[in-house]
Amino acid sequence: MTKKSRYHTLLFTDCSQSSFSKAFTLIEMMVVITIIGIVMVIAIPNFAAMQQRARVRAGAHEVAQDFRHIRERALAKGSTYQITLPDARHYQVTNPDGNSTTYKLGQTTGGNLRFGTTGAIGGTPSEANGPIPGNGFDFAAGTLRFETRGSATKGVAYITDNKENYAIGVNRLGKIRVYINTSGTWQGL
Repeated sequence: MTKKSRYHTLLFTDCSQSSFSKAFTLIEMMVVITIIGIVMVIAIPNFAAMQQRARVRAGAHEVAQDFRHIRERALAKGSTYQITLPDARHYQVTNPDGNSTTYKLGQTTGGNLRFGTTGAIGGTPSEANGPIPGNGFDFAAGTLRFETRGSATKGVAYITDNKENYAIGVNRLGKIRVYINTSGTWQGL
């Protein structure tokens, strides 16, 4: 064998052995792709459900924060502000001068939110005036009022996405608290 052919044989033998030891086989690639697919099938629905729960919770906290801001305005201006429900997906704030602004429920958080509850829910938060009303707004005469000194009409605004139920309770002193209904009981957040 000549020097050139020996070198040529050595070179190709080393390359072919080296490429088999460093490369993936088709079977290994298929196994990895299958594992990734299984993880995605499990993770994506759970992630979507988690995202929806976060939207509902954020929507409830957004409404509670709006109520707090309205109470602060009532205190700062020494005037009475009223909140009413024109429909199941909006709430309306009336200023002391009679002008009103309508807010969409879950406006910044998204989600399919409405005032009310789903299913048979046991009990009510401590601020409730009675059983859960059909429209989800449990305030005297259907109006939440924040007075000049920060006091308010006692009651609860119930919010749902047709799966989870939240409540925003307001006591007579104007303190606002958010609740979630789990296993038929209302727990403060």
